[in-house]
Amino acid sequence: MTTLDALRVFVEVVRAGSFTAAARRLSISKSLASKRVAALEDELSVSLLNRSTRSLRLTEAGQIYYEHGLRVIEELQTAEAQVQSVTSQPRGQLKVSAQVSFGFMYLAAPTTAFMRRYPEMSVEILLEDQRFEPIDESVDLAIRMGPMPPSSLVSRPLCKVVYGLYAAPDYLARVGRPLHPKDIAEFDTVFYGNYDLGAHWRFSLNGQPLDIEPNSRLVINNLLGVVEAAKAGFGLAYLPTFAARAAVEEGQLTPLLQPYWNEHGSMLVLFRSRKYLPDKTRAYLDFITEWFREHLAL
Repeated sequence: MTTLDALRVFVEVVRAGSFTAAARRLSISKSLASKRVAALEDELSVSLLNRSTRSLRLTEAGQIYYEHGLRVIEELQTAEAQVQSVTSQPRGQLKVSAQVSFGFMYLAAPTTAFMRRYPEMSVEILLEDQRFEPIDESVDLAIRMGPMPPSSLVSRPLCKVVYGLYAAPDYLARVGRPLHPKDIAEFDTVFYGNYDLGAHWRFSLNGQPLDIEPNSRLVINNLLGVVEAAKAGFGLAYLPTFAARAAVEEGQLTPLLQPYWNEHGSMLVLFRSRKYLPDKTRAYLDFITEWFREHLAL
């Protein structure tokens, strides 16, 4: 065991808050992680962590060693990234987190195209409906729907997000269609449970926000489920255009009240601020940004 190996484990244990989580991120066993930190403490002749069955706390010496060790690890990562960047092709593994509906519908095509261009790259995509933070330390990039709250993360816009009203043609044939957002109260609706503006749907009237609170008997916490319920003719659904696009093209959903649609920020690619962005991360970031500009004007 080298001091550097043990330092990596110690820093990850502090970041993760437990030996179990750190071991998982480092792809080693929990017992090995514990042994390496214990060996580091023996080498330094000092206790770095106060352990209990429920928590880990840094000792005073541990806090000092962690702060210095973190800088060492970050400098080493920067050096590794710079060395990798002199090669003609990005290489290595990339982990990307994305919201379920957007990732399911739109990430496969640009990611597989990226991997065909860079055959020495491997990509793992994690589909999860999280907010902006926390983003696991092991994730290189995350794709989330904006607007972005205050955060330590750096963002790059991927595409605009516009919300609109949709319904199945057979539902509209049975009950008619709304002529104004205020008419929505007279219709059945399907509500997206993770919608970040709360219980109302936001439209735009003469440049000003117009908030409508639907009376929804059906609430689903995933956009794909909302789309399917709307396609099945249950009622009106308030959806981002990227979620409804395929169903509209196939004639399964009809756009409604388009003059009142509201821009709702952007789909953002998020990453941590570093002195030097790893070449593999920059390559994927640049590739998908260009791909969405050329292929998907949402």
